[in-house]
Amino acid sequence: MSLTLALDGAKAVIFDLDGTLYNKSRLPLRLVLADLPHMAMLGHERKARKELMGRWFGDEGAYYDALYCRVAELSHTTAARTKRWYEQHYMPNMQRILRRHYHLEPWVEGMMADLRQHGVKTAVYSDYGCQRERLEALGFDCAWVDVVADAPALGGLKPCQQSTEKLCALLGVSPTETLMVGDRDDTDGESARRCGMRFQQVDLHNIQ
Repeated sequence: MSLTLALDGAKAVIFDLDGTLYNKSRLPLRLVLADLPHMAMLGHERKARKELMGRWFGDEGAYYDALYCRVAELSHTTAARTKRWYEQHYMPNMQRILRRHYHLEPWVEGMMADLRQHGVKTAVYSDYGCQRERLEALGFDCAWVDVVADAPALGGLKPCQQSTEKLCALLGVSPTETLMVGDRDDTDGESARRCGMRFQQVDLHNIQ
């Protein structure tokens, strides 16, 4: 199995992680089963993230404050308790589940090496934090790419234009010189369109 990129002279490629570099099938269910006592909070976290999609918060702290406060409202608890759950249960569970059940697509390592050999800069970009830890759980060596970034750390979830532009600045390229590769048109694709970047959608089920 392999993925062919429509580079067309792009100087950089930004790869989404979940659903692009690995098949995330059944991940939400596994997260629920790993933390049944907090099943309702898991659902509220997903709802809160959808509400915060695309909004610019300016920095990581402001984003997480907004997330924890909204999840707390939906869960009828406190932001401090939500923060503890997120940091001590949710993200560690995600890393354990990725390590146990998921693996990179077989073309990933070779593609990163080929792009580097041809002078094309690369980044992995996700809407979830603990990016390096999650990549390592999947067997991804962060040295394969130039930049590892998560949207919360940049100040706003996809498709926030400012976050995408900050990522391009970290790569040292303009959005028009960059190709976004991802599985979701509403987040990855819209991130690209908002700043004039090209987008290539990936469907892992149809890669030969």
